[in-house]
Amino acid sequence: MSKINIMTLNKLAIGVAVGMTVSSASAVIAAEGEWSGFVENATYYRDGVGLSKFRNTLQVEFNKPIESESWSNVAINGVLRGTYDAVYSLNDDEFGKGATEPYLGSNWHDNSTVSSALLLTPGSPIPCENDPLLCDNLDGYMDQSEKDVKYPDFNDKLDFLREFYLTADKNLDNGDVLSLTLGKQQVVWGKTDLFRVLDVINPVDYSRHNIYDELEDIRIPQWMANIEWRMGANSIFDDSNISLVWNFDKFRPHNLGTCGQAYRIVDAGCFFSSYVGTPNGLVPIIHDVEEYDWKLSNTQVGIKWEGVYGDATFSLNALHYRQQLPSLHFRPHPTMAGLPDVDGVFDIHFPEVNMLGGAIDYYSMGMDAVWRLELTYSEGEELPRDLDGHKETDMLRYVVGLDKNLVIPALGTGSAFLISAQVFGEHIQDYEKDMPNKKDNWIGTLLFKGWYMNNRLSPQIIMAHDVGANATVVAPSISWTPDNHWSFNLAVNVKTGGDEKFPWGVAQGAVGDFSGQYEPLARFLNGPIGVANEEDEIQLTVRYSF
Repeated sequence: MSKINIMTLNKLAIGVAVGMTVSSASAVIAAEGEWSGFVENATYYRDGVGLSKFRNTLQVEFNKPIESESWSNVAINGVLRGTYDAVYSLNDDEFGKGATEPYLGSNWHDNSTVSSALLLTPGSPIPCENDPLLCDNLDGYMDQSEKDVKYPDFNDKLDFLREFYLTADKNLDNGDVLSLTLGKQQVVWGKTDLFRVLDVINPVDYSRHNIYDELEDIRIPQWMANIEWRMGANSIFDDSNISLVWNFDKFRPHNLGTCGQAYRIVDAGCFFSSYVGTPNGLVPIIHDVEEYDWKLSNTQVGIKWEGVYGDATFSLNALHYRQQLPSLHFRPHPTMAGLPDVDGVFDIHFPEVNMLGGAIDYYSMGMDAVWRLELTYSEGEELPRDLDGHKETDMLRYVVGLDKNLVIPALGTGSAFLISAQVFGEHIQDYEKDMPNKKDNWIGTLLFKGWYMNNRLSPQIIMAHDVGANATVVAPSISWTPDNHWSFNLAVNVKTGGDEKFPWGVAQGAVGDFSGQYEPLARFLNGPIGVANEEDEIQLTVRYSF
């Protein structure tokens, strides 16, 4: 779909939301509105690189209640955000269109394997500034200009409009409530942090800060309708409701970060903007990105039943959506077996996925803690493999979590500390040995957070370990809120890992090297923590709220 058509679609979506309000003008009266916001500077310094972020953000949030004769709690809500990251001007040797690398993956591994030393070229930084062919091949996906990465919220997708939606409740005669949320929004299922299990409705912008920013700040809001039927208590349940989500926006995948950006999860952006040497010359890794024009059959829909039974809160969820991570489809040469076509090795697809799942939170009075469980089973996903780029497989994912508030007098405060532990599990149902993943893998996370000085001083530490990647991140921080306006956060983010290798068929066929390689498949095995092993940072964030 062309950028003109995307702009037209976004304008139409805004018109729908505004039009709903205007069309009811005879029945509504505007009430007093509320607004708030903040300005923020985030300055990060990366070991061995220098400045890695100098992000300046202005965010404004508003709520405009509307009095209605037939609906209650009617309001227009919005979040506007503008961001400028000056790191692409202040450290343009490392980031931006001039940030060339000596070999593919130089930001996370050495050059000891033939895949990066002989077979693959370095990625082209900001391809649309340096390589017209790659820019055309990646059109609609990783086709940002340097201006786009400096000002990521200002683009033809209107990302500065973080959220803009209408809310309204309808009280039914039987006491039930019908609740409507219509517009650009985030719809959140589940309660996990860092890694997602049920929370897959909105795609995520990982270029903002990998997996480490709050999901609220990096989910990509979508134009959706969320209708909830609140049935309240009955003879069995203490509370229950059913919600229907219709994502009628044009499909958007995750933003993994373009080559040349400061954060690009598993360095996929540089792999996608590289070439491989063949007997027919250099061939671009990506030939084309499949786009899915807006039509009714391309929209995404989900349903959730949620209830409360005693000390347990549960949900059952079903979702039809598109995979938000890219799937690589190999393009064979028409006459030369085993070689890719001359104009590109892979096409990128985003297959349709059906997901069933559920969650339960249980408060244990004896432990004074909350146990959490989320579980999903999906069909239609495609995972990377060596043989032909991808394999369709069913997936089982789950997370078990424990949240507990605990007073520890020995640590010098009467306030309770929050201890939150999670174990994420993943099982590949149709596993093949040439998949750069473990058939079963686990990631553990731990959050330990405390409060001092009437909750104005808060130290915390977050740790995560990826078992399959043998990669760990430790992120201690301390935040200080001296008054109701200013807040300061000082953090350190340290990672280990990135040592796992995986054999590559091209290296075997081209030079007879059957040993493990870093490129290109090991990036998936090492995961977002391991591939960021050279991104140790000290981070200072200053915010003024108004």
